[in-house]
Amino acid sequence: MLKYCIRAGLFSLLLTVLCLSSSVKADEDMAALKSAFNTQIDALNNRELDAAVATVHDDVVLYGIFSPFPVQGRADFQKAVQAYFGQYEEAELSPVTPQFRIVGTTALAWGHYQLAATPQGGKLTYAHGRYIFTYTKLDGKWVILGMDYSPLESYKFAP
Repeated sequence: MLKYCIRAGLFSLLLTVLCLSSSVKADEDMAALKSAFNTQIDALNNRELDAAVATVHDDVVLYGIFSPFPVQGRADFQKAVQAYFGQYEEAELSPVTPQFRIVGTTALAWGHYQLAATPQGGKLTYAHGRYIFTYTKLDGKWVILGMDYSPLESYKFAP
């Protein structure tokens, strides 16, 4: 009976350790995903082209707010981001209530955004919309495979 109790106790301890290590790994993955998301948003807001492009997969697909057609691949993504930077004197994309989900080596970041932007030679405008980023884990790092920005309303001039 004592041997049985010892075995059961060791088995329970092993299960507890495995569950805790799995939980730690999940927490680390979530922290890395949120960091990758924040890095992308910061790169866009700081007009850092190389940093914005570095966070995407070679086969990235972008649906943006300026064209109904997808941008496909890293080179075209870079051109689209450069064009975005060229359209505005200043622009700040602010995620509102960002949400995150990880399923294996795939992850999502989604929510609403506010874009406060001053077009070249224009007045400050505001736009609100939804976004969803799809990530894949490549060599232990979260990279963006898909991005979609969907405006909810037209731009409005500041009062």
